[in-house]
Amino acid sequence: MNYANALKDFSQIFKKPHHQPKYIQTGSLPFLDIYRNNVLANRSANLANTYPTVMQLVGEEFFSAMARVFVENSESHSGNLHHDGESFPDFLNTFPHVSDLPYLSDMAKLDWAIHLAHYSADCNSIAIETLASYTPEQFGKLSLILHPAVAIVKSSAWPIYQILMMHHGASPADLNAGGEQVWVWRDHWQLLSISDALFLESLLNSQNIESAMRATADDEYDAGPVLIQLFSRGLVCQIN
Repeated sequence: MNYANALKDFSQIFKKPHHQPKYIQTGSLPFLDIYRNNVLANRSANLANTYPTVMQLVGEEFFSAMARVFVENSESHSGNLHHDGESFPDFLNTFPHVSDLPYLSDMAKLDWAIHLAHYSADCNSIAIETLASYTPEQFGKLSLILHPAVAIVKSSAWPIYQILMMHHGASPADLNAGGEQVWVWRDHWQLLSISDALFLESLLNSQNIESAMRATADDEYDAGPVLIQLFSRGLVCQIN
């Protein structure tokens, strides 16, 4: 028996309710439905915890039905439920029953980033005083390794920050306000200008400070305020 093939065969019970895995004993077959339903229910419930804003936008009952469709048609590639559901934003782009909510996929991307930030590993932070040891010429060549919780989520068309804050007690979002950029870190989020978002994205992509500033396409861009926030929040883990 090839163990990998046996597991692959067994996993078909989630796609084909009447599938009988080759290596399952006859006495265990009646319990496969219980196992299948428990797994699907757990993944669906986890999806609701991972995407709370999406669930609030569509309602709990509708979300539950939509989550069921998703988990029945997608595989979990990790034994850790915190890693399950990464492709849900892409699923929303193709799910016809939410076509009247075109911002839903971008909100799901924001929910996913917040979820990952909450469960990400920690790191020892670097104090801003460390920068004093570098000359002005060296400063621009520095690359900053940021905290694993840091992420930038951008929407070209929708006010994702407004929509998020609306579900945290703020005023209703203006869907005609255009796209927004959000900086996410451990259980926090902040609205960003497009220049600040491009700068932080470049740092996350291992560009040095000088190159990251050029990526903003703003000759007068001042990276100082963002750098101060990065260090004061303990979000710089290493300087190269």
